[in-house]
Amino acid sequence: MKTKKLINSLLIGTLMIAPFVQAANTTTEKATNLMGKAQTEKSDQAVKQLENEQNALLKTVNQGVLEGYSKVLAATELLTKKGKEKEAISLLQAASGKFDVALAANPNLNLVPIDGGVSISALITTPKLVKEETDIVVDLLKKHKVQAARAMIEPMKDEMVIVNVYLPMGTYPDAIKLATKALVEGKKEDALLTLDTALSTIVMEETIVPLAIIRTESLLIEASALDKNKDKAKAHELLDAAQEQLEIATLLGYTDKDSKAYEDMKNQIKAVKKEIDGKNVVEKMYDKAKASIKNLINKEKTSNN
Repeated sequence: MKTKKLINSLLIGTLMIAPFVQAANTTTEKATNLMGKAQTEKSDQAVKQLENEQNALLKTVNQGVLEGYSKVLAATELLTKKGKEKEAISLLQAASGKFDVALAANPNLNLVPIDGGVSISALITTPKLVKEETDIVVDLLKKHKVQAARAMIEPMKDEMVIVNVYLPMGTYPDAIKLATKALVEGKKEDALLTLDTALSTIVMEETIVPLAIIRTESLLIEASALDKNKDKAKAHELLDAAQEQLEIATLLGYTDKDSKAYEDMKNQIKAVKKEIDGKNVVEKMYDKAKASIKNLINKEKTSNN
């Protein structure tokens, strides 16, 4: 699930001079599920790999644009003090120079990444326990015990949250030049208003990736690597665990059980389990099931909330 929102506060923009502050990774273990130790370790590796990939992407910022943005923030901070207009003008002019160079190199620049972070909240649980806890939360809310419900529902997260912060190059550089012009003309309040408006156009994009779906994929891949003639029982165990993780993702609200992607994946896992006990070759069935997992992961990563 992905959401976009504008940072509409001068204070928030100023705070972003420092690197993006991300939440610490957490793991809440509530019950033993069908995943064994080895499968848990492999799924953890899959989650870690995705985290590393996202962190690598977050580092691919346009350095010139980032430097220009930092100068704008420094200039904005100076304008909160008396007698700092000349220094602020110098910083804004330098920032415009950075933006001009970036746009000259690529006139089609639009949303340029300038910051971001990745955080993980893992939940080890079972479908039965999720249902029980959800019923308790509903009962608490009916009794208007909102704070008790909040405390109980807060740990019910099993997700990777990827945050990207973008600077809109289609409008931001022109706004900085307008603010500079206002300062040169002695219109400090107009300059501040323009800078505040410019900062409000910074875009923050948040993508939520359900960990249970990543685990489902990991279990399915492991099952597909087994010798079907020798390891049928083990394959069934892995696929049972995959179904459990898919159900957990649904009960936690990360995907809709009525969605085509979910139904397709669920049916594929069932079909693979059936084929394991038959005479047909199942490798293609596994490939199709893995493709269903990929489709659902991509759908959940890109759907707008």
